[in-house]
Amino acid sequence: MPGIGSRRWRPRWTIRLRLTLLYGALFLIAGAALLAITYGLVVNGGPTQQAFFVARSGPASQLPAVPPGLGGAVVNAGGVVVPQKVPSDAAVRLQAYAGRVTETFKRLSAAQASQLRTIQAKANTRIEQVRGEQRSTLLAQSGVALGIMALASIGLGWLVAGRALRPVRTMSLRARGISERNLHERLALDGPDDELKELGNTFDGLLGRLESAFESQRRFVANASHELRTPITLERALVEVALADPNPSIESLTDTCRRVLAASEHQERLIEALLTLARSQRGLDSRAPVDLREITAEAVRGVPSDGLRVETQLGDARTTGDQAMVERLVVNLVENAVRYNQPGGWVKASTGVRDGRPTLEVSNTGPVVERAHIDELFKPFYRTEGNGNGHGLGLGLSIVQAIADAHGADLRAEARPEGGLRVAVAFPAGDVSKA
Repeated sequence: MPGIGSRRWRPRWTIRLRLTLLYGALFLIAGAALLAITYGLVVNGGPTQQAFFVARSGPASQLPAVPPGLGGAVVNAGGVVVPQKVPSDAAVRLQAYAGRVTETFKRLSAAQASQLRTIQAKANTRIEQVRGEQRSTLLAQSGVALGIMALASIGLGWLVAGRALRPVRTMSLRARGISERNLHERLALDGPDDELKELGNTFDGLLGRLESAFESQRRFVANASHELRTPITLERALVEVALADPNPSIESLTDTCRRVLAASEHQERLIEALLTLARSQRGLDSRAPVDLREITAEAVRGVPSDGLRVETQLGDARTTGDQAMVERLVVNLVENAVRYNQPGGWVKASTGVRDGRPTLEVSNTGPVVERAHIDELFKPFYRTEGNGNGHGLGLGLSIVQAIADAHGADLRAEARPEGGLRVAVAFPAGDVSKA
């Protein structure tokens, strides 16, 4: 198939090739313009130089000899013989001699003028011929020089374009080797802070967001598969037991349905918590003004206290972030403080600005928590033994940690010596009016 073979040898229309052709075309245009200007200046540089010859006198050998007895006579600039101190008896002969000299000089001057005009015409013709040859030689040599420099400019343009586009090739090679298995790798371009480096940094940021999204998805799948296995197995066992009974009663079937419904509700809450955790780990898409005091007051009113004493000390604390995520953070902290408590205990919630940062703090009474276990509390599905009311999913504080990280907030947890926890979340200070 000749068509395929012809396309195989066709050069690829790359950016480097286009830049090379552009450099070469610009050089050719500039060189041709310079050559035209130079040639025009040479051709029209001024009038042809002329050779002017003025005969002032003829050869001395062609002048008539001075007659004897006229010594001391001289010939002036006009060719007239002027006697100096000549005897008076020789005046007639001197005047005759002067007339002959004048006539001779005039004849010689006319002949020399005609001869000089002939020589001048020939000289001008030769000068024009020489100048024409010089212009032709200049044009030919300039054309050859322009062609050589054009080839040199194309070669240099190819090298310069390759040098300038080297970061693009680096990005292409590195990006070709990145997949979902090694999203942690980055282009990491070095060199001057130009548009190509900015493009590489933008691509690195994109890889970071993709890595976060893939990691969040992997954690969600792992957590969901791990946590949903137990309730699904329980539901299946309940249904199988009910079906295995040859004489089921209404009460047994009702109890089975009730237990299956409870397991389904547990699954629903678990899936919702997992989705919230995944969205939090993905980061923020936009920021808006957030009032921590108002959100905390709503959370305290909405969470059942279970007979505990709830105290609030709410000061002005405004920041920026995702309203829904911050609400989930506050609700999880209050619910966790209520769930992991002791009879007759208390829960305190406060907001304000500390060290220039809007801060939320929730503390409670409850069992003593070992300091070594504090970091474990914020890991998914970690539950302290013997604490709580048995309805926790083990994701509350994990979601709090993910939301705090998404907002760039500083999360600190301290174990109270008498029991319970004190959790403080310090959000970054920002211009709320510009959010």
